[in-house]
Amino acid sequence: MKKSATVYWLLPAKAERELFCSIIRILRREFKAPDFEPHLTVLVTRKDRHSPGRVLQQMRTRPIRLSTRGVSFSPKFTKTLFVRFKSSPALRKLVTDLGRATKSRAKAPTDPHVSLLYKKMSKSAKKEMAKVLHLPLHTVVFDSIAAVRLTLPVHDGADVKKWKIVAKKSLR
Repeated sequence: MKKSATVYWLLPAKAERELFCSIIRILRREFKAPDFEPHLTVLVTRKDRHSPGRVLQQMRTRPIRLSTRGVSFSPKFTKTLFVRFKSSPALRKLVTDLGRATKSRAKAPTDPHVSLLYKKMSKSAKKEMAKVLHLPLHTVVFDSIAAVRLTLPVHDGADVKKWKIVAKKSLR
């Protein structure tokens, strides 16, 4: 059964965003996959107790810089192929602050990542892509945060196409 949710994303700064968008666009065309904004999910909340715009207004954080840990893959559709990041005190604090503002349980992501592709495909194909794809970045700056309305679970490209950014805030 599908359930509505508001998800909070960190969005990469312009230069990094352009690189991620280029990679996503190439992979999307190659594999006939859905298009999406490069993002790092920091909180999923199923109950909207407060307007996402008000929640974002309460965030008092600066841009967050995270170190990359390479490209990986998983059996999950929403983690087909992705860039892993090391967590940081700033990321953990943001998640805590978001949890407080949304009055929901907040737990820092155990595997912070930015997805590059959403597609059902064989493990061997994903493994090969993860092996050959190397990013020219060792760190990525995330300089804005967005609230996105979607339905869970996300199973396919049709679900991804329904994602809608409902509020956004710069961290600069």
